[in-house]
Amino acid sequence: MKTTNAVKKLEKLGFSNRGDQRSFSFSKDGSNYRIEFFDQTGSVICLGIRRENDHSDSMTDYCATIFADSLSQAIRLCR
Repeated sequence: MKTTNAVKKLEKLGFSNRGDQRSFSFSKDGSNYRIEFFDQTGSVICLGIRRENDHSDSMTDYCATIFADSLSQAIRLCR
C-alpha cells in the first residue's frame, strides 16, 4: 500500500499522526492503541499496532508491537 493512501485513510477515520516523514505513529482519541509503520520509497512497511504506553525492550527481548498484514487488519485490531 502507498504511504499517502494509508495516511489519508487513517486521517479520514479520525486518527492523528505523531510521527515524522519516515516513521508514522497514528493514534485516535479514546483508544489505547497506536498504529505505526515506516515509509520506504513511498510504500508502507513494518505495519503494526501497540498499546499507547507499551514499549519494546531489547534487553529483555520483549516486542510490544503486533504486526499486521494490511492496514484494514491493523484498524480492526485497534478497536
